[in-house]
Amino acid sequence: MTQYSRYHRWLLSELISNKRCITPLANTIVLLGTLRLITKDSSIYPKGTILFEDETGKVPCLLVGYKKEWFTGTIVLLSWSFLINKQSSGKEVCHLEVHSEILFLRVGVFEALLSKKLVLSANLFEKRNQSSFLNQKFFQPNSSITATDMLFNLGRNPTEPLPKVNLIAIVNMKSVLYQSKDKITFIVTLHDSRSFIHIIFNGDHFIEYYKIIMVGEMYFFKDIKSKRTFNEYTLQFPVFEIDSIDSIEYINRELAITYNGSNPTEKIRNFTDLACSCFGYEGIITYVIDNALGLFVLDSEYILHLGKFPEYNPSITPYRLGMKLLLHNIHAIKFTMKEDIWRLDNNKNCPNFREVKVIFAACHCSTIRVVRFPSEIFESDSVSQKIISKFSSFRINNSFTLLELLWVQKVYYDFTKKFPDVFEDEVLLSNPRPSKSDYKKVENCPFSRLLRKYRVANLFKDLAQEYFNHKVYCCITEDNQEIDIRLPPISEVLQLINELVKLKRFSSEIYEDNQSKIFSQFEVKLEKTHLMGFLEGNLDGTLQLKDQTGTISAVNISFEKIQSHHLNNIWIIPEYEFVVERPSKVYLRFAIEKCFCFYAKSYDQKFHFNRSVFQIRHIFPTKLNHISENSKTNIRCKLQIETVLEYTSDLINKNTITFINISKDFIKILPAMHIGSFYELSFDVGKSEQIINSTERSITLNFDDFAISNITNLEFDDSSTFKDLFGKVIQPKILRLNDSSKNSLKNLKTSFLIEDRALNVREFLNGNLINILNDTNKLVTLKGLIASKEFQHSNNVGQSQTSLLLRIQDIQIEEEIIDVYISNISKYVIPIGLIPGQIIVLRKIGPRKSNFGKIYCYASGKTHISLQGYPKTIQSFHQDLDNTNLIDLFENKISIQSIFRVPCRINNIYEIIMQFVCEACEEIIENNCCPNGCNLGRRFYSSGRFKISDGTCVAIVTARDDIVARELLRINNDSYQKICKQIEKSRFFYEWSIFSDNDCIKNSLSDFISLKDIRRDVILFCRKKNIQLIPPTLELNALQIAEKSPIFELKKKLKYVIENES
Repeated sequence: MTQYSRYHRWLLSELISNKRCITPLANTIVLLGTLRLITKDSSIYPKGTILFEDETGKVPCLLVGYKKEWFTGTIVLLSWSFLINKQSSGKEVCHLEVHSEILFLRVGVFEALLSKKLVLSANLFEKRNQSSFLNQKFFQPNSSITATDMLFNLGRNPTEPLPKVNLIAIVNMKSVLYQSKDKITFIVTLHDSRSFIHIIFNGDHFIEYYKIIMVGEMYFFKDIKSKRTFNEYTLQFPVFEIDSIDSIEYINRELAITYNGSNPTEKIRNFTDLACSCFGYEGIITYVIDNALGLFVLDSEYILHLGKFPEYNPSITPYRLGMKLLLHNIHAIKFTMKEDIWRLDNNKNCPNFREVKVIFAACHCSTIRVVRFPSEIFESDSVSQKIISKFSSFRINNSFTLLELLWVQKVYYDFTKKFPDVFEDEVLLSNPRPSKSDYKKVENCPFSRLLRKYRVANLFKDLAQEYFNHKVYCCITEDNQEIDIRLPPISEVLQLINELVKLKRFSSEIYEDNQSKIFSQFEVKLEKTHLMGFLEGNLDGTLQLKDQTGTISAVNISFEKIQSHHLNNIWIIPEYEFVVERPSKVYLRFAIEKCFCFYAKSYDQKFHFNRSVFQIRHIFPTKLNHISENSKTNIRCKLQIETVLEYTSDLINKNTITFINISKDFIKILPAMHIGSFYELSFDVGKSEQIINSTERSITLNFDDFAISNITNLEFDDSSTFKDLFGKVIQPKILRLNDSSKNSLKNLKTSFLIEDRALNVREFLNGNLINILNDTNKLVTLKGLIASKEFQHSNNVGQSQTSLLLRIQDIQIEEEIIDVYISNISKYVIPIGLIPGQIIVLRKIGPRKSNFGKIYCYASGKTHISLQGYPKTIQSFHQDLDNTNLIDLFENKISIQSIFRVPCRINNIYEIIMQFVCEACEEIIENNCCPNGCNLGRRFYSSGRFKISDGTCVAIVTARDDIVARELLRINNDSYQKICKQIEKSRFFYEWSIFSDNDCIKNSLSDFISLKDIRRDVILFCRKKNIQLIPPTLELNALQIAEKSPIFELKKKLKYVIENES
């Protein structure tokens, strides 16, 4: 740089009081002071921070490099920038950037420090060149064994004492500073021409060496005294903890070559990089996306993410536009963006967001050096936050990986599109997952809890051990696999389905009245897309999923019924299918037990309610002849109920048949109304006269305001209780009965079961219904499988009518089929979901016998149709996957997010755990309370590990929750409740040993459950978990365990052969 003859001195106090960013353009203003390295705990600055101080103040600073002599006397800063960082909290923090080489004040001129008005002459400053340590004797090998080899061999023989060693080596990798209680630790990896070793520096007195050591440089380590070795922690290289070291001296590589003709540096360069998928890069920051998150654009092309890099501290010394950075051991993470979440578009210094395929990410093993500060022309916004960072609590929380942080950002922007103005950012993003040191803190961040559903990260991992195994695993980048689960707006999904419907190969299947098309997630490539929205009733009596962008009709096909406390809450549906019956009729098919609630609304009762308990005996839904104002079909519905109890009113006489007429907005509760279920009716006392007609034994509910009256599901235990991701308990009304009421309820259930007994098709056709067939008023209940559905059109005297013919097949015997006719369907409510293969129940249908002796059924206005259970054709939501052999999963390039279908045999159960855990901290519940005092409720937790084989190799599978209880052990509902009661007393734990057998599980559970054989052939749907290198073992995470159907597998193989031949 240009040298001037005279300089003027400024004080830090003057810079701080001005509250302005300053970059001296003329370079005639100097700062005089000292540098200090923070090595002790400080409430303001973390260990490792460098401070510049004079007699008036101190500020943190960034330097280009680090030289020990800079900290030994008074220094002179000729070229520098004073910057103010405005944080999101409004606080202003200042720091220095030191641009040029540091000069020293000559000995004997301390009077220069007495006054800032003193004009300083250039001859008061001096430059001190760093001397490269060169001693020829250390480069002359006494034998063929290098110093690194000697340490390596000593590590293999722990019985020998470790002498002091002089070591010349290149630094391959350096960890960040690990804070452990009251001292710091860092690790470096060294290599010479033959060996690699890990060196641990443990203690605050080594912080200076952390600053001195630069990755990629050569150093002379003088008189290393190793304390102990840790060979068992590493895969192939020894580890030594430093007890003491005399000094670490920089060695110029070029000069080192002249001393050693064998040129060790050239040999070292030929070594394969130790860190897997890591690389080095040098680039300039051309755009600041978000300083608080550590998001930058390098060279207008690459995105750098320092969100989980502990050494980057944006609140003290942030990076800014124009900085040149040297990156070592950086990961490249696969990353795609559907939306421009970082506002990259229309900026010449940024890549197009659609073209972003990878991002650069720093982890605990990365090193970042500032090699050049921006030019003297200063841009005032280059250190400010372009986006007010909403995710800083996720960045500083050490239990989140970088991939999780990226996923939270993408989900947040999708979420704000779907539900604008529903939640405050403070609610969605505050208080994420507690760290290990703060385990008593309650986790109430919904996005944090959502991550638990999708990803089980290795929390609180030993960072030192991770460093040693960095070639195999990195918790920050998780094998570079992006979390690709999406929660897009419903409109985006509907647009995709509409485009598929328009395709030529599908349109011919759909446009015919009698045809329908079922799209699986895999067929439309939505297996990584989960649906999210408000689950609510519609005015046409159907169920729908809704967000701000769109609405889609839905039908629940599971045995678990939709209940009133399910409605009007935000749900996430991971597994589903789309059904297209015609281009204008598209709906969603899902199972509620495979979903989870994100958010449940709170309902405050504004009035004093009368209450009554009743059971629905029948539902009479009917379409009205006119169209409502909102141009949708208007529905009214009549519920036939039997009152059980009243506890604050004399509604209707107990145990009498009564009718509830519902219309208008009350129709929206129809998806939660089920024949045979129990409910509570509550209504405002002041509205009794408008609601009750005792003479006609009827109740009319046609209010638009649900605060006036309501119907809620009733249960007699807490088996259907669950929580949303905010921690709120969601449950039906729990009714506690006395002995008299229990007997009354038991009698009511018994009489209903007799009355509602469902006949199968075979019973209809076997000739035992002769008396019923002769009685045209006799109505029965039929249960069967839809074999086909056909619309029939007829023209009567100027009026067109459409009837529906359902061909119902016996569930057990495919040959037994009966026809069910529904004439003039415009008068009746026909539920969606009547697809071949679906099990249905038709109540109050009339059996008939034609003139030709054929038995059929006739539906009337009294007939109620309901779906019951999974369609018989759906063995699994994943059945469309091709089979995979276990041996093929050893391929390293396979994504850990991919789902595989593996036909295999369960050989051994290694471990089964069943217990209740705390919802917040997941500690085991003891004596019905959390040991940490969280007081946030409990949940049933089960996990299992078992061995499988398929003839190609074996694997160890980990399963959790329902997969263990329902699918691995095949526990039915009744036994599940017995297990829960047993687990309340003491947790269940089973561990296999060579002396035990899987029969021990049966014996352990035999007191309250009966298990079938656990060893059996199954279809495992799984994700790849990990491969242990020593010994090589394949580990999988179970997503589903399906029973193996030989017929289905044969059809699948035949289909595969036919497709390949064609």
